[in-house]
Order: sequence, then C-alpha cells, then structure tokens
Amino acid sequence: MTGLSRRGEAVATVALAAIAFIIVTGETLPIGLIAQMSDSLGVTESRIGLTVSAYALIAAASAIPLTRWSSRFDRRQVLLASAAVFGVGHLLAAAAPDVLTLALGRGLAALGHGVYFAVAAPAAMRLARPEVRGRAGARVMVGGSVALVIGTPLATLLGQVTSWRIAMLAVGVVAVALGVLVARLMPAMPGASVRGGGGSVLSTVRLPGVLAIQGVVLFAVTGQFTLYTFIAPYVEQRFGVTGTGLTILLLAYGAAAVVGATLAGRVADIKPITGVRVAAATFTIALAGLWMAGAFETGIAGLPMVVIWGGAFSVLNVCVALAVLRRAPGPRAETANAFTGIVFQAGIVTGSALGAVANDAGLLATVPLFTAAAGVVVLAITLLRGNAFAPAEVEPIEELTPVEVGVDLPRV
Repeated sequence: MTGLSRRGEAVATVALAAIAFIIVTGETLPIGLIAQMSDSLGVTESRIGLTVSAYALIAAASAIPLTRWSSRFDRRQVLLASAAVFGVGHLLAAAAPDVLTLALGRGLAALGHGVYFAVAAPAAMRLARPEVRGRAGARVMVGGSVALVIGTPLATLLGQVTSWRIAMLAVGVVAVALGVLVARLMPAMPGASVRGGGGSVLSTVRLPGVLAIQGVVLFAVTGQFTLYTFIAPYVEQRFGVTGTGLTILLLAYGAAAVVGATLAGRVADIKPITGVRVAAATFTIALAGLWMAGAFETGIAGLPMVVIWGGAFSVLNVCVALAVLRRAPGPRAETANAFTGIVFQAGIVTGSALGAVANDAGLLATVPLFTAAAGVVVLAITLLRGNAFAPAEVEPIEELTPVEVGVDLPRV
C-alpha cells in the first residue's frame, strides 16, 4: 500500500502528468516565438533554433548518468529537484540579456528534463494499485502528448500577446510550483540502491525483451518523424490543405493522439500483446492508405488516414513505453526509461533527416510509403517477439507502506 487513497493516487499521478505537460511545453516554446526571440536578442533565427537542438542533446546525454546517480535518493526529492532545475533554467532564460545566457538557461532546464521523464512514469506506477499501473504510467505520457497539442500553442499565444520573456517566466514558475505540489502529494518513495551493477545500462538492455522493445521504438519513431516533420507540405501538395484547414487537421491529429494515449493505458493493463500488435497493424495500414490516397490526390480518403495514424502511433508509443517499465522494475525501470528516451530522440533525428533528404530530392509523395514500411518492420517484431510486451516474470514493483509516508499529506 502507498498510504494514499485511490483518489489521492489519481491526484498525485495527474500532478506528475502536469509537470510532464509543462516540461514539453517549455522544450518546444522557442519554436513558435523564434522570430520574436531573435529580434529581441539581436541574433539570427538559426541561432535561436540551435538552442532547441542543444536542449534535446543535453536532455538525451544527461538522462542516464543523472538518473543512475540519483537512484539512491527519495523519488519525491528527485522529482522536485528535476522540476525545480527545469523551472530555474527557464527563469534564467526569461531574464537573458543575450543568446549565450539564453542557451545556458535552456541547458540547465534540459538537465531536469531527462531525469524527470526517466523517473516520473515508474514513480506513478509505484503509487498505483497493481491492476491500474499501466493507466497510471500512461497519465504521465498523456501529459507530454497534450503539451504538443495544447501547451505549445498556448505558450506561443501568451508570448505573442505579452512577450517571449513572459512565456518563459510562466513556464518556469509553473514548473517549480507543480514540483512542490508533487512533493506534498506523494508519500516517501525511497530510492533503490543498485546491487552488483544490476541497474547498469548493459545489464538493463540485456533483460529479456528489452532489445526487441527498443527496436520497435527506433523503427516506429524513425518512420513517424520522416513524415510527421513534413506533414504540412505533404498535405498541401497532395490534398491542397493549408491555413485553417491544416490547423484543424493537426488539431484532429493531436486529439486522436491524446485519446490513443489515454486508451493505451487500459489496453496495456488488460491485453498488452494484442494491443501493441493491433496498434502496429493500424499504424501500417493507415500510412499505406494515406500513400494511396495521396497518389490519387483524394483528400476525402487521405485526411481521415492522418487522424487514424495519429491515434495508432500514440497507442503504440504508450504500449511500448509501458512494456519497458514492466520488463525492468526498480532502478532498472528508470535506467530503461532513460535509455528509451535516447532511442526515441535518435529516431526523431534520423526520421527528420530522412524526411529532409526526401523533400529536397522531390520525393515527398513517397514518404508515407517509407513510414508504412517502417510499420511493417515494427509489426514483424511484435509478431515474432510478442512475449517482450507481456508482463515479465521478474521482481514486483516495490510497494510502499504507510510507515514510509514521511510528510503530512493534504486531504484530497
């Protein structure tokens, strides 16, 4: 038992998801305000864009070493510290007199990003009852998904109405406040010491099924971002969708992704193998259908495929992430989660690069077919190694007893 009521568990995991929401919002904030920021700091838009790339690199590079170093500490403290570091980084960025200070603030924020996403989902699952652990972990992931649909546009709007500095300031203040709230809501959650190297990267990757899961992550994300990065020019070329129509389409895509992430938590608890296979098949079929519709320039058939694609990828993404956590409990869960984040970032970089090459070569029309081919590989892995997505026969996730509750929890 965690010492929390069922409602308390839900509130705590929603708070964890809210931090995920604000972190992803902060990560992508410069994208919508890049022109304003470059004018304000007197540099080119490309230099502002480099702060986004540097953020991703630092977050990926620091995730595993910082997660392993912090494994001995109470997870409440780690979650609070990571949210606080992220928030303070954005406060520094908001006050930046030049692009170097902006980069330093963003770099500091990135140090909190990787650790938070490595620790938050496993912590949410430790809080929850065994039968709903998948749903609890999924809530954290939904927070990040919602940020891409709602958080980034809202931050952009705030920056346009006020200034980019106010938007940065708001992200920083909210992140710190949510970190304090989570520390108040959660019971004591002792870190697990690494025994005999059991939480090392190599030993974690060698756990049964983990490499198969990482293969799914790499192929799915690479295929996904090969097309998603250039979805705007693709639908304009193939279906003539621009302006308001494109905004509506992306909102529908995002809404499907949020619904998919929400449902995936339930699917992962009940039918994890079937869920990941159906998601992989749906992903593949939707992309093949989109390619065919694009070839005939039939928007009435192609645009619904975009929405189905969004929902299918979201289900696949959450099911795979939860599979990692099931295969690697305790300190391994956090190491595995951090490693998955690195593989995910590698897929984004690779996919975006492939999409750029195809676009420059005038082959954008064929990109959905490539993404569908990546889906075929993913489906093959799930069919051949379906046991990787089943609950593992390993030590259970550590339960917390009421004695471990080290703070007076508010009534919720």
